[in-house]
Amino acid sequence: MKNLHCLLLFSIFGLNGMAAQISLRGKIANVPPNAVQKAILEYWNAERWQQLETITLNSDGTFSVSIDAPVQAQARFRMVNQPRYWADFLLPALAQEERELVFDMDFNLMDGGPARVVGSPENALYHTLMSAQHGLTKLRDSERKATLAQIEAAERDLNLLCRDIATQHKGTFSGDIVAPLLIQPQKQDYPNNPKVANMTANEFAVAYSLYEVPFRYERVLYHTGFVKALNRYYHYFDRKSPEGGKQYIDGVMSRRNGNDEVDNYVFRYLLDKMMDYKDEAGLTYLLTWYLPDCPDENPLPNSTLNLLEALKNCEPGKLVPDLRLPDLSGQIVSLGEVCAKNKMTLLLFWRSNCSHCKEFEPRLMEIYGKYRPLGVEVFALSSDKMEQDWRTHLEKEPTPWLNVFIPMHQRREISRQFPSPSTPTLISIDRERKVLSRLIVRSQLEAYLEEVLPSL
Repeated sequence: MKNLHCLLLFSIFGLNGMAAQISLRGKIANVPPNAVQKAILEYWNAERWQQLETITLNSDGTFSVSIDAPVQAQARFRMVNQPRYWADFLLPALAQEERELVFDMDFNLMDGGPARVVGSPENALYHTLMSAQHGLTKLRDSERKATLAQIEAAERDLNLLCRDIATQHKGTFSGDIVAPLLIQPQKQDYPNNPKVANMTANEFAVAYSLYEVPFRYERVLYHTGFVKALNRYYHYFDRKSPEGGKQYIDGVMSRRNGNDEVDNYVFRYLLDKMMDYKDEAGLTYLLTWYLPDCPDENPLPNSTLNLLEALKNCEPGKLVPDLRLPDLSGQIVSLGEVCAKNKMTLLLFWRSNCSHCKEFEPRLMEIYGKYRPLGVEVFALSSDKMEQDWRTHLEKEPTPWLNVFIPMHQRREISRQFPSPSTPTLISIDRERKVLSRLIVRSQLEAYLEEVLPSL
């Protein structure tokens, strides 16, 4: 099979710290003629894939493009409209001498594994590590074909490989970051520790799963393995228990190693996690015991500071402001007047183009029909960018509850009063506009109403 040869010419950052140009040219072999003849180059930037360039292929599969060089990070080629076809590699460090990278790939082999990069020592290490990890993932995904013994043997082999590379290649991205991220500690790693011998599998995972993760390096933020490790760790805790979130937070925070960038990222990650899972006990615990100091020289992002302010202003028991917002007829509706007429008012933050809002709406219709006679009102606040989009949507798909629009000049202030980083968000308040709950799980809304309404 004819190989793909992609030549990437890198000119590194200059001494003045300005971004250098990266020239990419090459050919992608065996792209089906009916597929979109484009590939996206992107790199992992802390919490998401950041696009660098859309590469249009010529009729023979060749391409040539120049981009500004980012930081050293995990990067990938992803075929447009073909989410399963991608291959990753490492962008070189700014100080490395590698000037050109020759890729040897094929469309049919772009299955989420590493790209083979000729002449790059860093990427040779990366390819070795990620090939082993990719093979293990395939074994786990094919449980009917692979035996438990085969999977365990592959896990041990990967751990040995990771520790070998971490020891022999210190100072490299693969040795310092990727290898430790891929290690899955096992009880046999601690043969002389009697406490480990008496631990259950879950107890051991809680104690040691993050043991190798290099929290001390800011570079850890530039590989997906870091957030995957944090996500995997969460599953070892009882999410139904009020103590589960607290224990998870303690477990993660105890691994911090003094790197401000990583520490701030981890705090925001935990903040988002507690809000996503509507864990009020965990959220309160995080804000009480781990709210970081924010010196001027190293502040949290403004979005995080804004969310923290909103969470503080919307604590259960606090009084929310009497919002006065326009409805579809242009009349100003007072939130205070609405609350005074009902036992409970559910504030629903939504957008007309939000897919999760559309999925939730039929269920909310059922609940509203059942609980409206019992004193529950829904006060839906639209955060659509254009008021006309909100109006057009409700004209086509009307809802029975109160609908108001948040004018642009009021959004900043409202965002500081109500924590709604995503839509839909539900917040409950009582007759006096006091917060009952700032975190309501959509799927548990009816159970929540059954529990709280009788006491109002």
